Amino acid sequence: MPADHSSLIADDTRSLDGSKHDTADGCLVQGAVIAENLVERCHELLNELEAFQKYLQECKLEQAVELKPFRNSIAAELKSVERLGSANPNSDRTAHALRSSNLPFHTAVWDTAKTCSGLVAFTKRFYWDTPPTRKSKRSQGSKRGCALVDIVAQDGQQWIKVSTVTETRLLFELAKAEWEGADSDSDSDENGLLVDGLAHASINNETLAKSQDSGCQNKSDDERVEIIRQVQDLRKAALAHKVHYKHPAVSVILPKISKEPPPEISCILDTIRSLGAIVHVGPLAPPDFQFTFSNIAPNPFANLTSILNIDCTILLALVSDLSHQATTSEPWFNKAINRQIELEKQAQLLPSTLWPAMAGKDLVCTKEAARRMQEIVDTIGTESERRRTDLLILLPSQTQETPEALRRGFAQLSNYTIPSDWILPIRVVDFNIDDISRLPPAAQKVKESLTLINQSVFFYGWTRGVSTLTSNRTVAKEIEVIVEGEEGEQVGPKVWLCTTARSLVGKEKGRRDLSRMVEEGF
Repeated sequence: MPADHSSLIADDTRSLDGSKHDTADGCLVQGAVIAENLVERCHELLNELEAFQKYLQECKLEQAVELKPFRNSIAAELKSVERLGSANPNSDRTAHALRSSNLPFHTAVWDTAKTCSGLVAFTKRFYWDTPPTRKSKRSQGSKRGCALVDIVAQDGQQWIKVSTVTETRLLFELAKAEWEGADSDSDSDENGLLVDGLAHASINNETLAKSQDSGCQNKSDDERVEIIRQVQDLRKAALAHKVHYKHPAVSVILPKISKEPPPEISCILDTIRSLGAIVHVGPLAPPDFQFTFSNIAPNPFANLTSILNIDCTILLALVSDLSHQATTSEPWFNKAINRQIELEKQAQLLPSTLWPAMAGKDLVCTKEAARRMQEIVDTIGTESERRRTDLLILLPSQTQETPEALRRGFAQLSNYTIPSDWILPIRVVDFNIDDISRLPPAAQKVKESLTLINQSVFFYGWTRGVSTLTSNRTVAKEIEVIVEGEEGEQVGPKVWLCTTARSLVGKEKGRRDLSRMVEEGF
């Protein structure tokens, strides 16, 4: 059991069998009863996680949430409790070990997760220096230079630390810190230190008077209080990482700390807040709180803007035969197309991803993206791919048809039901990239690294503040690296990356001309 939680359960006033007892007076509750209760609660928690895992699988999101480390910890706790319960559950030693179970902590983590959105991971380490290699892990340990985040939420932008530490335990740590910080010949009682019973402690007025913006204790005392050390590590790690151009926000959940704690505890909370963390004390949710898996699971479409900027890679996917009908591999197909055929069999790109992303959104593309897409379709597109292109994009020379008529046209060329909330046609917009003065300084470096067509696509979305849909992972990553590598928190374009692409099935003749276009970039 991890050391950072195993010693914090003993002073909980609620026993593990639901009754009240004085933990200082020994084992008034038989270990067998405690073990039985713990086993039942472990199974309940594991069942909820299994149900959540099943929900994620049904939504094709099982790879989006890292559940395994958290679930494994609970499964290991269950085995430990079962082993203790089958040994000698009524001995004082066994009862104490059972009361030190980590299950209340795991339950607090899951209860906290139920109030979050966009869950990404549980029990995940983040490093503020180079992550250790396998060799360095063996020689130096894997925990050096990293922070353990209990919950990663809001699509990675929120890091949550859950601690079941009690006020009594914190007071003990404060007392211990002052004791260790004092000279060996100093009189602790005169300094206001009191240790009584279960290490109840209070700090003298002189210590309280030292409270500044950074908290009540001096730096050396702060470092002896475990929760403060943990938040300091979280801060270091958060400053070394960026998610969507910003450092993650750190939250600390303390369910066993009252909303009006003693002054000594308030000083600790102020110190944590001074490190930039958001602190929540007391029960996290009201008694009648109801949660659903859909509320806590990642929503890949949650942050999309009402207008979507469609790049050339997505335009091609929207008209490709691969996306609309079953395709048989041909001898002249390259490896990429054969791979896309297999991926389409597993998950249909339009119904599962692109149409839900575009639902009810106004769709635009730059003139350069439309021109390049038209060139590719004219060069290698099949007859059905050309007809879809005519329906998809409204060119100035064309007569505008109603969205309903365009969807009916697509329905004749697709094996899928065309959603009624897919707004057609995609409107072509003009964009002058010369004026980027309103963008962050990193924009100039980004511009210099992109081809002309990618400048057109991504800078349009950047200047207009709209989401750009692309499957061009290389360019998306390049932009992110440049912007996040600059000083401060400069915000780059809103890029929504589709993790799989669809090429045109096309015709064998003309693919050599296509290679030239690819070299020029999408």
